[in-house]
Amino acid sequence: MADRAATGERSLPRVRVEFYGLARLRAKRGELVVHAATLSDALRAADAECDDLRVVADGRIDRGYLVCLNGDRFTTDTTQALAGGDTVAVFGADAGG
Repeated sequence: MADRAATGERSLPRVRVEFYGLARLRAKRGELVVHAATLSDALRAADAECDDLRVVADGRIDRGYLVCLNGDRFTTDTTQALAGGDTVAVFGADAGG
């Protein structure tokens, strides 16, 4: 039987995190694939992978970002459960014209 610690990441849903606008500039990439059970886990994994990105602060989505789940709804609920194949889009909440 495989050690759970060795297979733990693989047992979590595979989720794609996409970056747009200022979030893309800070992440220095367009997307990242992570293994995460919740929105908070996915965003924290992105923060850990991208040095200049800090989407989650004190357990909440930083006010400098907007987060959309599967392209159909924006959310601030970091406890939202994720399923394999979900897409989390992170937008910089910057204004301009």
